[in-house]
Amino acid sequence: MPYLIDGNNLIGFVSTFSQKDPRSRLDLLGKLWLFQRATNSRLFVVLDGPSDAQLIEECRFWPKFQLFFAQPGEKADEVILSLIQKNKQPRTIILVTSDRELQTLGKTRGVRILTSAEFAKRIKKILKEKKKAKGGHKPRFSSSPLETKIWLEILTRK
Repeated sequence: MPYLIDGNNLIGFVSTFSQKDPRSRLDLLGKLWLFQRATNSRLFVVLDGPSDAQLIEECRFWPKFQLFFAQPGEKADEVILSLIQKNKQPRTIILVTSDRELQTLGKTRGVRILTSAEFAKRIKKILKEKKKAKGGHKPRFSSSPLETKIWLEILTRK
């Protein structure tokens, strides 16, 4: 089942940076990317605010991971609803948001709802299990420049 994620809503539950800090997007996407790799889930992430060409370009190479930005004058909620309406099987979607209005509109279209807090717990649990299962083994893939940047941001924050 694909996850349709209200990114700005989720940032407050998974990132230690404030929503206004540009590093919060990197932090969020880094954790979502790790979650996606661990679960092989399809993720659609929608963000408010200015588009970031570097993030869009980098995410192009992440399988089953799509990033959307609301256009100027448009809200991420509108993008999310549009994606739900375009889907031929909305009942297969898990909408991740704590926005009550968006939850209500999603439910009327048949999507499953997961609050941002619930999803943040799921991310933490999956990543903890994956780390434990891996033990001390190093990954067998190389990191892209953006992935390296994300990890440097996470590891060097004060």
